[in-house]
Amino acid sequence: MVTPAARVTPYELILGPLERDAFPEIRAEAEQRGRDPFVHDDFLLLGLVGATLSAMIADDAPPDAVDQYGELLWQGYRFWAAGRRLYSFGDAATSRLIAREYDMAGWHLAAPPSCYLQFPNQRFWTRVGPDAPYEPVDGCFVAADESTAHGRTRVALRVLLVLGLRPERPGISLVIARLELDAAEAEPRASAPWLAGENPFSTSLPGGEKRKLLVLSTEGELETLVLRSLHALDARPAWLVPRAAAESPPPEVTRLAYVEVLGDRATA
Repeated sequence: MVTPAARVTPYELILGPLERDAFPEIRAEAEQRGRDPFVHDDFLLLGLVGATLSAMIADDAPPDAVDQYGELLWQGYRFWAAGRRLYSFGDAATSRLIAREYDMAGWHLAAPPSCYLQFPNQRFWTRVGPDAPYEPVDGCFVAADESTAHGRTRVALRVLLVLGLRPERPGISLVIARLELDAAEAEPRASAPWLAGENPFSTSLPGGEKRKLLVLSTEGELETLVLRSLHALDARPAWLVPRAAAESPPPEVTRLAYVEVLGDRATA
């Protein structure tokens, strides 16, 4: 079965040029100053981070642009430092993830320190605020940090949802979400989170049902999608197919190596 190649990522379009100089220099400054760049607040206190953000943000940008671009830069740095782990979810896998019930029995949350989850093109839609237009979801950066106390493992997740990504369009829209939970809590929170009578990811978009478009209307739906995706990466190895980096792909295709998440149709 031939499947579409993973699309070019927001990391490549916006942050890729920073790989050559800025990211290595940020890492060197963090080492010199004794700060951990994987810690969000430590990262933002670095001088080179401030200079990089100043170059990224337009003078007439809205006040919340500093927080959003700071999160994007931090997530991008972690993505680079953790090995640029890209996971591209196919239609079959995504259909499993959005079902009313999804089997996660006995799973304890485990996740890469940083990754980018890319979902089928224009399958999910959401908006940055109640008065904003709906935009297609490209995917999300996920940063995960574990801590242990009193024999229990806690996992803090920071999610950065990327909307409206197009290679020919300058800029993107961003939604920031945070979640902290015991590793053992992931299964009951995401296996069947909807109340009786509720339809998961229901759409009010014109023609949405016919086109099978899905809307992320609540933080709970985003949380469920992310937790189920991380479960698939950790507990369903038969779904995962590594793909090598393309040497000269067309502009809309990623240059990064990635793992395709095919779902039940995955082949050896």
